[in-house]
Amino acid sequence: MAIQQTEKKAPEKKSLGRKRSPREASQDYVDLHSSVALLDVKRIIDNRQSYIELVDHGYLQLMEIPGKDLGSLSYNEIRRTIENFEKWLSSFNTNIQIETTTLPTNTDTQMIDLRHHLSLVREEKAKLSPDSRRYAQLDDRELWLRNELQVEESIQQEIYNTEFILWLFADTTSDLDELVRKAKSYGNGDFVPQEITRIKKEQILKQYNNMNEKV
Repeated sequence: MAIQQTEKKAPEKKSLGRKRSPREASQDYVDLHSSVALLDVKRIIDNRQSYIELVDHGYLQLMEIPGKDLGSLSYNEIRRTIENFEKWLSSFNTNIQIETTTLPTNTDTQMIDLRHHLSLVREEKAKLSPDSRRYAQLDDRELWLRNELQVEESIQQEIYNTEFILWLFADTTSDLDELVRKAKSYGNGDFVPQEITRIKKEQILKQYNNMNEKV
């Protein structure tokens, strides 16, 4: 007598944040709407800190935890870094969370510099005769700058960095101010979380809500 086997269905994965309707869960909806609105996030406050106001209660701040290349440090430097990190963890005993995220490599600074030099080259070319030797030199430089710009654009689109993000939670913005101050000061200047831009926060929140996708 044959034994009939039944396959168990894998448990359905639920996305973080508030419950979404079938229409909101579709990829088209996610592509067309800010995913910040799909989280338990009310808004990103339009101020210098860009604190995140939560729907139910309280506020959130995201900060980047910079990494260190321990392989390039001496034994004493490695020991001091680890001790300061342990001191930070033990002293900063509060409502925190550390998550890893994968974000595009930021090459904005390099691209701005390349575009600046490209503009200067084109301005000088406009004043010269196409038959001149200097024009030919500038033509070669323009081609090189355009190629370099394409490389930087490709890096930003295709290469992603894994980063450690500190999530700080507090009841009020004043409490959050104090948490941020402690986060920056409790590591003896050796372990100092850094503030991040509003755009990067939106990227992190989007990725956190869509864990199977790159931002």
